[in-house]
Amino acid sequence: MDEHYIQEIINEWNPIEIEPLVDDEYSFEIKLISKFINEQQNELKIPALKDKINEIFINEFERFFTKSNESINIAKKIMDASVKFK
Repeated sequence: MDEHYIQEIINEWNPIEIEPLVDDEYSFEIKLISKFINEQQNELKIPALKDKINEIFINEFERFFTKSNESINIAKKIMDASVKFK
């Protein structure tokens, strides 16, 4: 999946509320999400993607991010974008 679409979704979410947000602020996390999606390919499910998103952001921003219920919506948006732009 093109990381550009993931970047748009994650930046819109801005999970640790960075202000002002730089376009590539979450680039490392986006690469990890993209890698996970590419590894899963046809086996990718929304709950697994949600869990991975939470895991990535907890690992990278443990003091600023706690497991988010909103990550299920982010996972759905990413899945929708991946289907739309395959």
